[in-house]
Amino acid sequence: MALTTVPPPTTNGVQPPPVLRRRQPSRLFLLGVVLAVAGGLAGVYVYLSADDRTAVVGVMRAVPYGQRVVEADLREVRLPADSGLATVAWTDVRTVLGQVASTDLRPGQTLTRDAVGAQPVPGAGEAVVGMSVEAGQLPVMPLDVRDEVLVIDGKDPVAPSVRAVVLGAGATDVSGHRTVDLLVSEGVAAQVARSAASGDAVLVLVARR
Repeated sequence: MALTTVPPPTTNGVQPPPVLRRRQPSRLFLLGVVLAVAGGLAGVYVYLSADDRTAVVGVMRAVPYGQRVVEADLREVRLPADSGLATVAWTDVRTVLGQVASTDLRPGQTLTRDAVGAQPVPGAGEAVVGMSVEAGQLPVMPLDVRDEVLVIDGKDPVAPSVRAVVLGAGATDVSGHRTVDLLVSEGVAAQVARSAASGDAVLVLVARR
């Protein structure tokens, strides 16, 4: 706080000692102090908020259903400690490496325990059959991984239909055909393969994933 010297009036020609008066602090000075304190408190809050996070496992690149998860597929993600989301701690990332994706894993999502498993594809008692089909033998709408289809032999009306799960569908080639990988029971794999080889198989979409 600044002091101002004010000369008092003279008495009988004698100059008395100066009187010191206190100068009141300006409003701008007080405002500056308040802003400085507020800025400091805000910095402390931001620091504490940033520190109150937990590292979890996130997906770096797409992993299709049935594929094994490798280290390059994952990354560390920091979330608020009280997010309430089901996650896998980053310290446990080694426990999910080598596991099989139980669903399509997409970049940007956080990994959950039920999104991966130890069961390979195909598993015991299962088989994968590749089938080349053309327009008219499958729906116009795209087939996605894990969609369920019925495989019907278009030439044999008495042959039973076979339920299968789509593992992948390739792009249409220059001849108008596309290859679809189907997961079927091992007991009907030969029947589905014969239908595929004859070119008479028809795929009917019955359930979305």
